[in-house]
Amino acid sequence: MDTTGKSILLTGLLLSAYALTGGSFFLLASPAWGVEREELGRTIQSIPPNGPPEHYGNIILRKKSKKAGMSPVIFPHWVHRTRYTCRVCHFELQFSTRRDETGISRPAYLAGRYCGACHNGTIAFSVKDEQPRHCDRCHLKNTTELDDRFNAFAEKLPASSFGNGIDWAAALNDGIIRPATSLAGDYTPMPLPDNLMKPLKLGTTSPNSDVTFSHEEHYAELDCSNCHPDIFNIKKKGTEAFSMEKNIYGRYCGTCHMRVAFPMNDCNHCHPKIKSSSSR
Repeated sequence: MDTTGKSILLTGLLLSAYALTGGSFFLLASPAWGVEREELGRTIQSIPPNGPPEHYGNIILRKKSKKAGMSPVIFPHWVHRTRYTCRVCHFELQFSTRRDETGISRPAYLAGRYCGACHNGTIAFSVKDEQPRHCDRCHLKNTTELDDRFNAFAEKLPASSFGNGIDWAAALNDGIIRPATSLAGDYTPMPLPDNLMKPLKLGTTSPNSDVTFSHEEHYAELDCSNCHPDIFNIKKKGTEAFSMEKNIYGRYCGTCHMRVAFPMNDCNHCHPKIKSSSSR
């Protein structure tokens, strides 16, 4: 097996070993780029089989809540993905995909930015100091009720063996969910160029590890600027530092595919000729 094949195999084994040992598998180094070792540890602990599927993709915001003496905010991506595509929050509302980069604050909410763009009492429940107050709908002491809602919801959607157990692409393609692509009702997305409609074949040094990437599938929920040029350089050979190790530390594909989209122990999803390392 060559270097690329070994790297992909090692990634699958790393994710599986860390999960199966309850997060006790020791990660040797924390790179200068991407997420810290501790954050990666928390992320991998949320990936089934170590973490329950209903928790995968939930973002826990602790810092400001702790200072205010409140329970942490639990942000469930699955609730919002049924209503809006990723583009709405991560392009129109300018939520960064990187942790702690957006600078979310309560004054910003009240001014109609970020969560306040929808949580205004008209589109969704209000974040304002008015009666009835809805603080406990985001600041959760426990997630039991939210977990129950997820499990009831997931039963109606196509199943997947990885992540939170939902095949979101199939749900979107089959019209089971119909998320809006913009908060502006008259928005019409730019057509995807013909040369990007076909799956992109990304060769590697291993004949059995080639990647099949679909611009069409990603563009259904994202804007081009979500990935280019900050995450991926648009030059054909510009992303020279790309590697599986950097992916699992939250760079490149790992920006989404270690936190919300299907995790990287689903090897076969991107590498058609490689069997996935683990499944539920």
